[in-house]
Amino acid sequence: MRERRLLERIAGAAQSGERTSQTSIDMLARSVIEHLRRLLNTRQGSVQIDPLFGIPDFTNIAGGLSAGSMREIEEEIRRMVLKYEQRLQSPKVALNVQASDALSINFSLRGTLDVDNRAIPLQLSTIVKENGKVHISHA
Repeated sequence: MRERRLLERIAGAAQSGERTSQTSIDMLARSVIEHLRRLLNTRQGSVQIDPLFGIPDFTNIAGGLSAGSMREIEEEIRRMVLKYEQRLQSPKVALNVQASDALSINFSLRGTLDVDNRAIPLQLSTIVKENGKVHISHA
């Protein structure tokens, strides 16, 4: 059960009384992805208990990305993942510039999950749409 966050464990307690000491890779990956969705779709300053939780508003720069602003976005996302999703170790963010959609930002997020003393790679594909909403999927 250690693969899920505390609130996920509390919410799921009534659904199954089953406990195990082994980590479910799929459950851990789903939990990490869901938490990253929340993190990357939360704007900084909107969480009272931690005003630094979330990402800054990227919508103003999505149409005119320069090399400097792309690196800033990569670093900001990496910093957020390092701070708020520590189950994903050694995160790497790489922006994918695609001419097909100038109003969205595509990037990959890679890292490893520690599962029973094994490093399991996790690669995610992420799109920041023109409205600022972030979509995450398994790559």
